[in-house]
Amino acid sequence: MSPKGRPEGEYRSAQHGGSPVSAKLQPPISWRVWAIAAVSVAATVALPLVVENYWLRVWTTVLMYVAIAQGLNIIVGFAGYHSFGNAAFFGVGAYVTGVLMAEGVPFLGTLPFAAAVSALIAMAVGYPLLRLRGHYFAIATVALNIAFAELVINIGGVTGGAQGLALPMSDLPPDALYRVIYFLMLGSAIAATALVAWLSRSRFGFALRALKDSDAGAQAMGINTTRMRVVAWMMSAAVTGLVGGIWAYWLTFIEIGSAFDIGISVKGYIMMLIGGMGTVAGPVLGAVFFELFATLIWSHFGAIHNLVLGVLVCAVILLIPQGLLAVVRSRRWRSKSG
Repeated sequence: MSPKGRPEGEYRSAQHGGSPVSAKLQPPISWRVWAIAAVSVAATVALPLVVENYWLRVWTTVLMYVAIAQGLNIIVGFAGYHSFGNAAFFGVGAYVTGVLMAEGVPFLGTLPFAAAVSALIAMAVGYPLLRLRGHYFAIATVALNIAFAELVINIGGVTGGAQGLALPMSDLPPDALYRVIYFLMLGSAIAATALVAWLSRSRFGFALRALKDSDAGAQAMGINTTRMRVVAWMMSAAVTGLVGGIWAYWLTFIEIGSAFDIGISVKGYIMMLIGGMGTVAGPVLGAVFFELFATLIWSHFGAIHNLVLGVLVCAVILLIPQGLLAVVRSRRWRSKSG
């Protein structure tokens, strides 16, 4: 038995490198979940063979926002810190890729740096900012996004400043380039979702949830809450920065307004909310639903599409605050019990 009377299998001493968080074994993932995941991945891999370039670009954007929403899910859904400034890491990743490519580094070689630099910046700013709570932290992240945009402008000798930065053109024909970007975004979305799936069943993920429920309670359990928050934000930043680097090569020209667009963070946050924060599949479902719905609304109601999307978001938050995934699960439970 542990010092607090819990079985050794449920408690792990901090002296042995673990956090004293309940670590009961989770039930194995059902074969239905694996089957749905396999079919979904197979369908997305085959998609470039059956759709035209317009819809391929739409689905590339969907996959990009899957990764962004999952990155937000780590810091918001698991750690409980509402970040609206993750676009700062998106912009950092984009400019790291752009600057390195301008210096002759191959595109694929820039992506690890885009993720790593974003994570290091999150670590540097995380220790002071993550001491804030609630709306104070949310406002600070927005200010962080603005600050990085201004920084990029003021080091224009490297980044191109307000004039923007042109990346070397790809030697690939446009159709081939679209497919390369699509598969890179697909890989990023799968990696981000796999990371969240690991968090949902790991000791670290349990510790983050304990921190989200009660900061004081988590500290009383022996969890290093500051370190947990910083590591979670580093994970979130790495995912977002990686996607930003891919996006930069996709556009071949980046500038402050688009790379550090706060709308990127807000849109990813909305997708996470619509699907269900703190879940594995929720951000995926939210990104697919919202981006495809937005595309269809734009094609039919171009002049008022933002109004329609705003009404949709309000309706989802008011009617199904737990997200679309909760509706799917409740219907499945009713079908089993009925």
